[in-house]
Amino acid sequence: MTFSLEAYQAIMLAITIVGSIFGAGKAFFGRIETSLKDRDDGLKTELSKMGDQMSKESEAIRQLDREILKLKAELPREYVAKEDFIRSFTVVEAKIDAVQTTLTQFAKEK
Repeated sequence: MTFSLEAYQAIMLAITIVGSIFGAGKAFFGRIETSLKDRDDGLKTELSKMGDQMSKESEAIRQLDREILKLKAELPREYVAKEDFIRSFTVVEAKIDAVQTTLTQFAKEK
């Protein structure tokens, strides 16, 4: 069994095969391109959301920093440090002891 083709039939067969391969390749790469574009658009959306979230968080951090600075400024006016309280209380105790000593000496003299 021999298979014989005329020149125009061989050319048409070659054009058909090349055209089929080209069409299949174009469809395949078209799907890949669409998939990559969809993924790229999704990534852009996610990056945009992340950027918005980061700006909100940075604003919250700035607000927290302001509150901490305000607290640091108010703290010395509202509260007494332990060392300052001990120092002040020691002075008060010394004065009370001096008054007691004076009263004791006054009582002994009479």
